[in-house]
Amino acid sequence: MDYQINRFFNNFYRLFKIYLFFLAVFTLFRIWFFIRLGDFKELVKIPGDVIFAFLRGMQFDTMIICYSLLIPFLVYFSEIFIKNKEYQRRATLFVVWYCGFSIALSAIILFVDQYYYNYFQTHISVIIFGLADDDSQTVMSSVWTDYPIIRIAIAWIGMLLGFRYYLKRKVYALPDFNINLHVSIKSIGVLLIMGVYFLGIRESVGIFPLQIHDSEVSDNKFVNFLTINGIYALKSSYVERKKSENIIENELNSLQLLGYSNPIGAARDYFADDSTQLSDSTALDKLFSKTPKNAFLEREKPNVVFVFMESMSNYNINFDSEKMNLLGSLRPHFQSDYLFRNFVSSGNITIQSLEYLMVNSPVSLSQTKYRFTRFPSSVAVPFSNSGYNTKFITGGKANWRAMDEFAANQRFDEIKGMAHIQAELKKCKSNKWGVYDEYLFEYVFDKLSQKDSKPKFFFVQTTTNHTPFELPTDYKPYKISLSDSLKERLLVTEELAVKNLNAYQYSNNSLGNFLNKIKNSDLGKNTIVVMTGDHNNLMLFDFDETRQLQQRGVPLYMYVPEKYQPKTPVNTSVFASHKDIFPTIFNLSLSNKRYFSIGNNLMEAPANDTDKYFGINIGSHTAFSYNAAVNYSASKAFYNWKDKKDFVLGKVTASAQAEELLKRSRSNYALSMFYILNQIGQSQASRQVQKTKLAKL
Repeated sequence: MDYQINRFFNNFYRLFKIYLFFLAVFTLFRIWFFIRLGDFKELVKIPGDVIFAFLRGMQFDTMIICYSLLIPFLVYFSEIFIKNKEYQRRATLFVVWYCGFSIALSAIILFVDQYYYNYFQTHISVIIFGLADDDSQTVMSSVWTDYPIIRIAIAWIGMLLGFRYYLKRKVYALPDFNINLHVSIKSIGVLLIMGVYFLGIRESVGIFPLQIHDSEVSDNKFVNFLTINGIYALKSSYVERKKSENIIENELNSLQLLGYSNPIGAARDYFADDSTQLSDSTALDKLFSKTPKNAFLEREKPNVVFVFMESMSNYNINFDSEKMNLLGSLRPHFQSDYLFRNFVSSGNITIQSLEYLMVNSPVSLSQTKYRFTRFPSSVAVPFSNSGYNTKFITGGKANWRAMDEFAANQRFDEIKGMAHIQAELKKCKSNKWGVYDEYLFEYVFDKLSQKDSKPKFFFVQTTTNHTPFELPTDYKPYKISLSDSLKERLLVTEELAVKNLNAYQYSNNSLGNFLNKIKNSDLGKNTIVVMTGDHNNLMLFDFDETRQLQQRGVPLYMYVPEKYQPKTPVNTSVFASHKDIFPTIFNLSLSNKRYFSIGNNLMEAPANDTDKYFGINIGSHTAFSYNAAVNYSASKAFYNWKDKKDFVLGKVTASAQAEELLKRSRSNYALSMFYILNQIGQSQASRQVQKTKLAKL
């Protein structure tokens, strides 16, 4: 065993030398990328970002290389238990050929990535899989004529010859070294080596391994591109393709289980339209409405700020008090402005709710090939058509979940994220998820205050209220004292619960301070601010089947300057959800503009009409109204309110109100899904036509 362990140490050292050769090749490609495509006039201004990009790039490279060399590592590890000269000889031969094949294939992908960027201004993406389509011969012909294939081949062969020489002279020609330590200590050394290798694969000691959003290290797009290598990009593209290739078929099958094979049936159920003239296209057209013509709004267009708050729990608001201050400076705004509490999120994870709110999509698309599709249902479209400057601003990294690419195709003029905010606010502080909310709101206020001939629509996403709940070191939380009854209900330790609630308080307080600044400035006269949460925080308390409304609840808050407020009282007790937010905003702010609507204008909710108002949570297939609740999935379930004061549910066999809610929630979901799938289909058809035209050139 002592001999085998010594041999393993020697072979690991050889693998380390091979790793260094791989890393040198990857780095040379990055340097080539930098020299060939970089704008040095801009890059010399940010040398720190460039250096950081190269260091982060080496992390991505190391991850890929460690995966590539995993099989040789395991082969050498197996030699510890097999003392056989012939096995060792064959193992060494296998490793040499395997590493040669691996570096050859890696170099091909890295070359492809270099020239892929020339055409698409991005690393390898899902578009590359178009080579498998019918026009692949045309594509390959273009590659041969447009790119220096001969020179690339010569460079590739030269690199392989260099690798062969390196293996022969620098890796396997050197004599073995011997470590004179007790076998138990050597065994510990083997375990440490395995740990180091595992760390090389993860490139992180945290909960998550290195991920694509970690590539954002600067507000300069090219610098961020430097961090990723072509192999990682190809891997990400493959995952993306697998996710998206069956979306249409899968979702259509799911809709059939709900009783809908086409939009006509869903439109008839949702709009109570028995017209015999209804077609699929006219059914989907019914999803678009137009705001009334309003001379005042045409003269005085308000700014609109929509704030999408991380883990903004509606349930936790119930515990706000002087002893347990959870709202901070947001409390007086909740007391004076519109606040809807019988409200649920569309999704149960951030990206699901974000995409639903942005383009009314019930299925996540930002990480699929469909993220480049332009959706007329985007909430930015009516504002853009009204002459607004539209921005998507996130406190996190702009490329998180590929939202920078997704939002850019939805009529947002600008996409701003963590790096942009840090570049403008020199004293800005952040944690791993993004800039702290106070700095995000400072950035938003500064942009709102800039003199501009155009009104502004900002879609703002916060990030601070997220595990591990890191806050600025100079933040002094308001007192949070948990009652004994609350302590008994906690799913976590009291210490973690307070940490969680401090982050909740911090985010609420930051929003409250932002609202104070708005209302105490001229912006308060012409700026509408709307806030909701992405999902409830489920870390602290358990919610059983009777508490589904509380489990899915987020608040909807609206500050509307007096001159933009409706003339009639607003019923804020109606049931609603994310689907109702932008139909309400559009009618408050825009004149005579067409918009997508699968929800209601909450400013028109009368006190005595609650039947047509309901909230829908797509993530759990649940819907809630004043009279009933349902699970609208294929395995349906009906509920009534056992207690309408605390909204405690009781399961029932059926009821007229529950049956009606089931029909409305299913048809609502089906219509929004049919619309998105229809847009995806049209986009695919358009791209296919363009491909056909290009192939004929």
